[in-house]
Amino acid sequence: MKMKIAGAVLLGFLVAAAGFFAVPRAGASPEDFGFRNFEEVIRANMRAKHAEMITKVMQFTGKEAEAFWPIFRDYERDLMKLNDEKLRILKEYVQSHESLTEEKVYELAERTLDYEAGRVKLKRHYFKKFSKALSPQTAAKFFQVENQIQMLIDVQIASELPLAK
Repeated sequence: MKMKIAGAVLLGFLVAAAGFFAVPRAGASPEDFGFRNFEEVIRANMRAKHAEMITKVMQFTGKEAEAFWPIFRDYERDLMKLNDEKLRILKEYVQSHESLTEEKVYELAERTLDYEAGRVKLKRHYFKKFSKALSPQTAAKFFQVENQIQMLIDVQIASELPLAK
């Protein structure tokens, strides 16, 4: 029964996930939202929806939530640092995709592979922390949800990127 509920919540989230990438209303400035730029607005929206999704799917007890959220905030902070590099790579690629040299393609590919390796390393590190604070089963469940969310985001990004020429 819990799996059906979790599946329904996850499906609902996936349907609503397009809102992750919603652009703020026309004519709005970042300052209207208390942010320096729209990138910050989108990131803040994504973090809020991310936490909401985890809360719904994980269904923590009070004690589990007390153990989980401080570790999650650290994980999220470290993931954001990694994602800053991903964003830099994506920006460079989009700006130069029509005139990429072999050297630039190689550099961007290496940086992308380094980013992906860093993401795996980060997950290993935090899997150990979550397992110790909660249980390996709960940590595994969290990373199942986390991976599904990340895959959704990755598919959205990939669908928007032009192919290299």
